Amino acid sequence: MAVDFTAWLTDPTAIRCVIVEAVANVSGSDTTRYLSTKNYADTVAGRIYDPIVNAESVQLIERMSLDSSPSMSFGDIEIYNVDGSLDSWLTDIWVNKSITVLVGDVRWLRADFTTIFSGTIDDIDSRARDTLNIKVRDKLQRLNTPLTETTLGGTSVNKNELIPLCFGECFNVSPLLTNPATLEYKVHGAAIESIIEVRDNGVPVSKTVTAAQGKFTLSAQPFGQVTASVQGDKPSAWDKTVSKLVQRIVTGYGGVNKLVSGDLDTVQLAAFDTANTQPIGIYISDRENTLSVCNRIAASVGAQLVMSRLGKLQLLKIELPASGSAFSIDTNDIIENSLSISQKIPVKAAFKVNYDQNWTVQEGLQTGIPEEHKDMYALEWLSVTAQDSTVKTNYSLDAEPIPVDTLLLTESDATAEATRLLNLYKTPRFVVTFTGTARLVELTLGQRVTLTYPRFGLDSAKEGQVIGLSIDWSNLTVKCEVIV
Repeated sequence: MAVDFTAWLTDPTAIRCVIVEAVANVSGSDTTRYLSTKNYADTVAGRIYDPIVNAESVQLIERMSLDSSPSMSFGDIEIYNVDGSLDSWLTDIWVNKSITVLVGDVRWLRADFTTIFSGTIDDIDSRARDTLNIKVRDKLQRLNTPLTETTLGGTSVNKNELIPLCFGECFNVSPLLTNPATLEYKVHGAAIESIIEVRDNGVPVSKTVTAAQGKFTLSAQPFGQVTASVQGDKPSAWDKTVSKLVQRIVTGYGGVNKLVSGDLDTVQLAAFDTANTQPIGIYISDRENTLSVCNRIAASVGAQLVMSRLGKLQLLKIELPASGSAFSIDTNDIIENSLSISQKIPVKAAFKVNYDQNWTVQEGLQTGIPEEHKDMYALEWLSVTAQDSTVKTNYSLDAEPIPVDTLLLTESDATAEATRLLNLYKTPRFVVTFTGTARLVELTLGQRVTLTYPRFGLDSAKEGQVIGLSIDWSNLTVKCEVIV
């Protein structure tokens, strides 16, 4: 019979226990170590958990960034090692191994426990002579690898150059010359949708496209710089939205630690894709970090990569109101005198958004193309600005807004994003921090909430979004950060 986890959180008779299942390579063999905060046995598997975990150390942190930079949960799990019997664990290999943390009741079956973290071990160390510390990170850590290290090879002058990658649609990229004798160029390391146009110093030229290999061949020797506009990566279907491109990259690139389909929150990512259909494009011709590339893609629509507690990749964005039904929080859920304002976000009267990136800036072209085309090739970005003149006057904001670089392709989408940002930040926003009761343990990052409290203008229910959570599983309290 399934347990009611929500009711159990506030049950005074509960005997709560945290169990940890951590993998380490011991003498060349991956071995799972079963640990806990209390005596617990899995009667079905006939497995006993070693009660050596310091319950007070099980505090994992989750946070969304206000500037769309990568969000990574982290923390340490402290292991008692009073007599030094576990010293040998320090020489085992824990790096990049999996770890799962669950919470439940010592009277429950293992299957009834709830996962509160599924991620990756960064390493193990010792901060005191009587303890060991397992340092945990979420699975985003696995994306901290080069996106690609595949070079051209062979004997040509470009043999040591990386084969470029193109995702979505990109304007005016610099292809890699792969065979000088046949004038063969490559724009992607695999199949692509199409080559829209190839240019020699801005002048369209004839070419033969081999889309299945991401390359084209010129019909005649070029006079100057060769560029191309490309519809890129096409494993089966050609995609150009944020969600689909992030999923493609994290599962298809990045080396041995790349994610697999089971690491994706497919339901959430599909819903995000439905709500964010803007076409984008990115071209990678140099060594870049997989996480940085994916974050740049996500940030184009104001989103960021986040790992859920179940270890599933999600795309979240800061927005008020957030999507979904609101979870109500009031004085009954907040530990007395714990609520405060931790940050006041500066008001912005204008946002400038860059879009339609020109991947090869060409200044001073002397060919006979129209002047407006020469001007276009000389600019790295097109841009739009959304502003509120009343806010600008009231706050005496005269400075030109710092441009927000995006991978968006169209003016309408860039305008919509600039307007969205303006509407979000043209009024005062605050980050409210408080300690919540056990009822708030089930909150998740990005969740929509209403906050009612007799301070700081929160007397009436005010819309907010959860951007930070730090749960203390030893006493079932949670430090919450909410943007309102």
